[in-house]
Amino acid sequence: MRPVGLIASVFLLISSAAVSAQPSSDDAVKTELRALMTELNAALAAKDRAALERIYADEFLFVHALGAPVGKKEQIDSALASTQTALPATSFDGLLVYGPVAVLRRPVDGRFGTTIYAKKDGRWQIVQLQGTAIPYTRTAAAVATDILRFYAGRYEQDNGLFLNITLEGDALAVQVDGRQKLTLTADSDTKFSLPAAAGQFTFKKSAEGAVSYELIRANGTIVKGTRQK
Repeated sequence: MRPVGLIASVFLLISSAAVSAQPSSDDAVKTELRALMTELNAALAAKDRAALERIYADEFLFVHALGAPVGKKEQIDSALASTQTALPATSFDGLLVYGPVAVLRRPVDGRFGTTIYAKKDGRWQIVQLQGTAIPYTRTAAAVATDILRFYAGRYEQDNGLFLNITLEGDALAVQVDGRQKLTLTADSDTKFSLPAAAGQFTFKKSAEGAVSYELIRANGTIVKGTRQK
């Protein structure tokens, strides 16, 4: 009986070691989500709408920190029109896993971002992105009122949106039609930043007197605008 008992003990010990050597369910989910992000970057580089349709859930919603909510179609249309071909590597440290649902919360580009993933029909999809601006204090450069007033006007962007720039006290404010008004922080006489480091405007004046700007967003994309009046 002793040999049998000894063999059973050894078997249990080996079985326990084998189980402990297996990756945790959270680690397995992280591996699967890293593969999803690799697939997303490949789709962005190839401008593959069909792949993006699989990656974003039909219920997808992007609650932007500085703009109106974006649905699945608008998100995919924007991705296909963008010059960006890859997203920065995502760290899944702190990922919260609830069975077929995973939640990632972390600071991103001056905002606090939340991403919700869900596993449906055997594959992970992105269900929601949400960004919340992180308040911060910053000393603005002193810019003469005449210079600020010179930049005021209505601009047409190369993405088809119209943006109004107004002088509000001693600062410039911007407002895309249908969206909230945002106050800019002056970095110099020509450079002005959006709240939460979401992007920076650089104003230019042509030899003919036309005024335009180049907006570099936090994700690296560039939007250009030309003053209409």
